[in-house]
Amino acid sequence: MKKAALYLYLGVVTVAIHVPAALAQGKIEGKVVGTKLTHCDMNVKSGGCAGTLKMERRAGEKTEELTFNVPLGTPITRDGKTEYLPALRGKTVVITHVSENNERVARAIEVMK
Repeated sequence: MKKAALYLYLGVVTVAIHVPAALAQGKIEGKVVGTKLTHCDMNVKSGGCAGTLKMERRAGEKTEELTFNVPLGTPITRDGKTEYLPALRGKTVVITHVSENNERVARAIEVMK
């Protein structure tokens, strides 16, 4: 009985540690300097392509380049209409993202006017 209680406790602690990190989202604004497609499926309503997106953003006096994984189905919108990953180069975007396995993963991309 004590062994089962210990395993239950360890399971609860493990979940409590890992769940908040996975749920933490951030938003970053910047200019898209490149995209790379790994897969496209135009039958997917929002975000028909998967790949990576490189963005430049100002960080004080410096410019930093960030890379995001963009999974298939990630909503990419501009004024409520669907945009596609290859069309983002040169545009300013706001990316809602999470960190998974030390990588930035886009959950939503909004193209600014």
